[in-house]
Amino acid sequence: MCGSSGPPPSSRWSPLRTFWSVVLPLCRPALAVIAVFGFTMIWDQHLLPPIVATEPGQYTLPIALRTPRSDEEVGSGMLLAGALLALLPSVVAFLAMRRQFMRGLTAGAIMG
Repeated sequence: MCGSSGPPPSSRWSPLRTFWSVVLPLCRPALAVIAVFGFTMIWDQHLLPPIVATEPGQYTLPIALRTPRSDEEVGSGMLLAGALLALLPSVVAFLAMRRQFMRGLTAGAIMG
């Protein structure tokens, strides 16, 4: 497809221009999925922060929500509010890439 995408070989189209104008727009939905999944994977890491952090005050928000609480002051409402805050960056990342998700979902559905 890359060979048939540009003008004749005698023109000034470079392979880089072919990549930017043909290949990259076709890969944009897949790149959006990789970006959102990569962000979510890094945000929700559960292995590294407990090893690196020396005290519970240095934990990330998802890890702090997972650790058991012994005080009664922290109720279920506080834990649910923290869970919402931990979920918010992943939702924002998805909403930023939702157009690319929709393009990827509908790319094969158009009959022509």
